[in-house]
Amino acid sequence: MRPSHFRRHATLVILLLTGLQFSCQRALPVTDGFPHQQGLRGKSKHEVVACAGTPLQEREEGTLTTLRYYKEAPLLEESMVGSKSSRPTVHHGCWATVILQNQRVDQVRYRFVPSSVDASNDCEEIFANCPE
Repeated sequence: MRPSHFRRHATLVILLLTGLQFSCQRALPVTDGFPHQQGLRGKSKHEVVACAGTPLQEREEGTLTTLRYYKEAPLLEESMVGSKSSRPTVHHGCWATVILQNQRVDQVRYRFVPSSVDASNDCEEIFANCPE
């Protein structure tokens, strides 16, 4: 009787640990609090465009202006080098949305593509030439 009782507990522990590991791997990356993202607050639209370039999309609604930028990871970053070989990794990029209220940056939002990959370095690179 003892071995079957032990097997039930061992199976339960293995299932619990597997579920915990899976849920930890699926947690979405943090999309706030990066240096360039925070450094844009209070800047004018002219300052943002001067350092980040022309946005892919610009939308104005009343006192709100939205600038959208996109940056993809370089192709070399998409293969991970291992011993004597390389393996492909996920193609990723980052959408950066700059929201201006009354002509000043109110917030900057990052959205990673795909959402499971931390592509913050791609978004931060968009604003790398912007003084903090």
